[in-house]
Amino acid sequence: MRLTPSVSAALTAVALLALPAAVHAQAAAPPAASRPAGCRGTSTQTSSYTMTGTDGKNYTFPSYPVIAEVQPGSPAERGGFRFGDRLILQNGHDVVADTPPPAFAGDTVVFTVRRDGNLVPLTVVMGHWDPPTEAPDVTRVCRPQTAPSGG
Repeated sequence: MRLTPSVSAALTAVALLALPAAVHAQAAAPPAASRPAGCRGTSTQTSSYTMTGTDGKNYTFPSYPVIAEVQPGSPAERGGFRFGDRLILQNGHDVVADTPPPAFAGDTVVFTVRRDGNLVPLTVVMGHWDPPTEAPDVTRVCRPQTAPSGG
């Protein structure tokens, strides 16, 4: 189908008018790297099994992390994590076979855990560390991310 010159010119004008707004919207959003690393507020335990193959080489099979502690008031607690949950997926990425992409404070992440033999999806808005950096003799706490104030 061929467009008439007037329709083609109108579409070009709309595209040229909309382009600066789209570029501005992309530039206005803070890049993920400028936000602090996210936290969920859990401690995990992992283990692995190593066996020697018939070729004499050792082969290690890691296990999925098990939630050992959920910080009270943390994003993980708000999202429904429980002691004993086995962490399987992070945003669809297998946490043992894949390396899930990093999550930043404020990101919404869907974790899948195995609980009582069932796969359970848990949605967590990643928090931020308080204090933001590690220091000797200082306990860091994962705090829920708050919405920015102002308008």
